[in-house]
Amino acid sequence: MPSTPNTPAKAARPGKPSPSAKTVKPRRKPLKIIGITVATLIGLLIVTAIVLPFVINPNDFKPRITRLVQDKTGRALDIQGNIKLSIFPWLGVQIGPMQLANAPGFGNTPFASINEADIHVRFLPLLRGKVDVGTIRLDGVGIDLERNAEGRSNWQDILDHLARAPAASEQKTAGKPGNALANLRIAGLELSNTRLRWNDAQKHQQYTVSDLNLDMGAFAAAQPVRMTLGFDFAGTNPQLNGHADFKGTVIADPAHQIYTVDDAKIVTAASGDAIPGGQTNATLVWKHIVANLQADTVAVNQLDATAYGATVHVEMQGRDITRHPAFTGRLVVDRFAPRQVLTALGHANLVQTRDATALASASAAFDFVAGTDSATLQNLKLKLDDTTVTGQVALKNFKTRALDFNFNVDTVNADRYLPPQKPSTPEKPREPLDINKISVPVRTLRSLNLDGQLQVGTLTLLGATVGNLDLGLSAHQGLVNLDPLNATLYSGTLNGHMQVDARGDTPAVNEDLTLKGVQAGNLIKDMFKINRLSGGVDLQSVLQARGATVGEMRHTLDGHMQFAFKNGAYEGVNVWDNIERAYARLKRLPAPPPAPPRTEFADVHGTATVRRGVLDNRDFVAALPYLKINGAGKVDLAEGTVDYAVKAHVTGTPKVGAERDLGKLTGTVIPLRITGTFSDLSIRPDLGDVLQEKVRSLIDKNKAEAQKKLELEKAEAKKKADAKKAELKKKAQKKLEELLKGGGGGR
Repeated sequence: MPSTPNTPAKAARPGKPSPSAKTVKPRRKPLKIIGITVATLIGLLIVTAIVLPFVINPNDFKPRITRLVQDKTGRALDIQGNIKLSIFPWLGVQIGPMQLANAPGFGNTPFASINEADIHVRFLPLLRGKVDVGTIRLDGVGIDLERNAEGRSNWQDILDHLARAPAASEQKTAGKPGNALANLRIAGLELSNTRLRWNDAQKHQQYTVSDLNLDMGAFAAAQPVRMTLGFDFAGTNPQLNGHADFKGTVIADPAHQIYTVDDAKIVTAASGDAIPGGQTNATLVWKHIVANLQADTVAVNQLDATAYGATVHVEMQGRDITRHPAFTGRLVVDRFAPRQVLTALGHANLVQTRDATALASASAAFDFVAGTDSATLQNLKLKLDDTTVTGQVALKNFKTRALDFNFNVDTVNADRYLPPQKPSTPEKPREPLDINKISVPVRTLRSLNLDGQLQVGTLTLLGATVGNLDLGLSAHQGLVNLDPLNATLYSGTLNGHMQVDARGDTPAVNEDLTLKGVQAGNLIKDMFKINRLSGGVDLQSVLQARGATVGEMRHTLDGHMQFAFKNGAYEGVNVWDNIERAYARLKRLPAPPPAPPRTEFADVHGTATVRRGVLDNRDFVAALPYLKINGAGKVDLAEGTVDYAVKAHVTGTPKVGAERDLGKLTGTVIPLRITGTFSDLSIRPDLGDVLQEKVRSLIDKNKAEAQKKLELEKAEAKKKADAKKAELKKKAQKKLEELLKGGGGGR
């Protein structure tokens, strides 16, 4: 049944006890006893707190403390200063200098030491199960960590000692993790003059954190705590010096295992060989970082890092961080000057570019997904000077460095970033780029492990410009495939594929390329600065080569090709001018006036085989004004020399003046010898043979005509003789008949 609520007792009449008086009186007595007891205890505690420090000398416990430490760690503890105790209202201890001995073989430097420690806990809250700690003050803390040449550390013996010690009885703590700290309050923590040293005899390295000062405000579970921290650091091999400061707000919620650092800032100034560029001033600030160990997650909001003149912004979330960490987020790099950053990083050699205005501006932004063995950058946008790159890239495996990418580039002039050419002088002109000296980067190719696609709107490289480049790239263990390899090239197209095999001792290249309608003259002019050829070219080639440099590959080039040049001209030589001059010399006529050194052509085509860098063309055909040419020759692609022997069939002749009328050459065949280099061809016609042939032909013709005339005259004379003979015979016959008739009438 529900109990009846207590009601106030009615006032009793004088001389007559109240009906309830018997029940009230017994209840008051225990309460009174309890009150007296508590008051007595408090009084005793106060007296004890006052009396004990005078009765008990805590320094008498030094031997017991040192023995306990010796038993637990195997190390000697030297308490050099005095121990002071307080009981009420604070239960605390203040102790002077003390140090823990180092491990045997590690010298006389203490393993750990402290100059002064002051720790106090309020007494009365302990009775309620609460821990209210005052400001903890630690001064002159020093820790010396070492590893000797054999690889043993100076704390290993402590671990071994603890492992051999009997295990304490396990106590089960009820409730959730962190309940032990839920009732903990600390008024503050002050660390001053703290030092930490690490000495590695194996690597001959030493790093020191010194003059560390920490000031932390009042701490309570799940409550914000301000914190400032500063320290110097130094190191050797490589040399390092600097200072770091931290300021922020920390929230620790052990009951829920949530730890937060908000509105924080880290400022670092460092110098030395260990720092890229020799020195730096870096700043790291963030709005909110929280780690939830129960959910196994972490979040980073508004983190900004600045160093070397560049600023990076990061937003990130992480999950499963203690087992299989996975992170997602976004990274943005503000616009900066790569030239300044590279110089600050100590790479001034990289900013020596052909274009002094290159590397002036860059920025980046991308989303990322990263785990323990892979990472992907998505929605990538990079800007470098006038170039913008978009796409994505994935490092599929950190161990194998397998890379997968898809990039789209609007325009890039790679020549801007090439090393500058040496300045020319009248005595020593600037040397042109010698592509024969370009070597195959074997080590780089063997290290590649990637697959990807690259699209470039406009690319300028080694003076040549291509557009709409569509390149598929696969590279694994030194075998590199470019397939497809498509582009628009100087009003034409380039299609095909290429393979570079750097797996063996000597790199090998295989290519199958097709050019259609490419203005070869502009291509050659831009790449080699040779302005000799114009016109469109169609080319199909299947070639293989081996060698460590482009020059070596030219000497080992094998394969076959077919070519056709249309509607162009070769600058530097005039075929008809050479023929006219040869004709004038042969006829002993004055030399003709100079003509433009230019030979136009409507069509030049043929097929060729290539063997050891020499192109062998057996079906050379060309159509020039007034000439049809065919023949054969060879081109040494390695040396750049030409040697052709052709025959020019004269279909007509240009008008050059009556005194040097070349009309007689029409219908003749003029042998031509074409020799020289790509940039300086020489054409020599052989008109002497042509005229000698004409004379021989004329003589033969005259002989034939004379013979024919003689035969006709002989025939006519014979005919006349036969006719005369027939006439004489007829006359003789008639005379004979007359004589015969006359003789018969006289008898």
